[in-house]
Amino acid sequence: MIRRSFLPVILLLSTLSALLTGCWDTKDINKRLMPVVMGICKEKNQEYRIILQIPSPQKQGSQYMESSSATITNAIDNIRTNSEKGIDLLHIRLFLVCEKTAKEGIGDIIDYAVQANDISIKGLLAIVRGNFDEVIHHQINANPELSSYDFFSEQAGWTPESTITRLWEAYRDIKSYTQDMSIPILTKGTDTLYRFEGSSIMRVDNMVGEISSDEVLIYNVFQEKYTGGTIEVADQSSVKIKKASIKHSVKWTASGPQLKSRILMKVEILENKNEESEEQIASKLKQTIEKRANKLITQLKKDRADALGIGQLFRRKMNEEQIKNWKQHWYLNLENDITVEITILNSIYLKSPNKIKKPVS
Repeated sequence: MIRRSFLPVILLLSTLSALLTGCWDTKDINKRLMPVVMGICKEKNQEYRIILQIPSPQKQGSQYMESSSATITNAIDNIRTNSEKGIDLLHIRLFLVCEKTAKEGIGDIIDYAVQANDISIKGLLAIVRGNFDEVIHHQINANPELSSYDFFSEQAGWTPESTITRLWEAYRDIKSYTQDMSIPILTKGTDTLYRFEGSSIMRVDNMVGEISSDEVLIYNVFQEKYTGGTIEVADQSSVKIKKASIKHSVKWTASGPQLKSRILMKVEILENKNEESEEQIASKLKQTIEKRANKLITQLKKDRADALGIGQLFRRKMNEEQIKNWKQHWYLNLENDITVEITILNSIYLKSPNKIKKPVS
């Protein structure tokens, strides 16, 4: 006979045993395919063409599965139907959209990816220029699926001359009245997997223009994502940016919004073949950055795309109606002034007796 004092213990063990059976529907990893890259392109008949890049240790590379349909969901379901294993989309790290589709609009693609329960919203976005198939299927080593992601990794191949946009950021910007985005443009590389061709200018969900790699530096500073890089100041000199930050002063006057921005840069001189003074190099760098910044803002206003997110700085100063009309009216009438302050940290890479004590502004 079971003693009554043991009954609670027995009931507890029975309950735990029942809970342990909750993993009955899991699939063995050998029965699953885990794509890391998804290519998306609209065809002439407006059907979505979906290409999944899946790591294949047996092939020492990748295998590719694709399908076309009127909807992205149905195209993926068709791939699943023709696959001998289950397809798990949770591991997709990179979404490649062809340039033609980006110009038509990517809103439906972003909506699908964000609303799908089995796709991570941390996935990265890029626009493919040129032959879509060649870029998707391009391989340079035995592990192209890793190279695809590392190309955008801040701990690996990513540089400040390129942008990084994730699914959740794209979804946020598409729904925003006061902010747009920029998505990197890729072509097939030669020695590398991809080659950056600058970044797109997106107005809501449409690609309306592009900015060069040089101007991407300004974009990343405004986004507070700049982590340092090398700039050629002139033909015979270059500097390494150790730190870059930005400070804003906003004002709403009777005529509309006014923005004054100060970009603060701390740099080290790498090359100085003309043996210019540090003051001369700092002055040239200041002029170069200010020229790029003003050119970028002029172009963005012309395209009516607030990719720098300037409208976010004025949200507290606008009423609801002004927020809704930001891109169509107030942004176009924005008065902006950008100044750059350069501080030379040291002359460790060259022999020069000149040193700047104060930043050039």
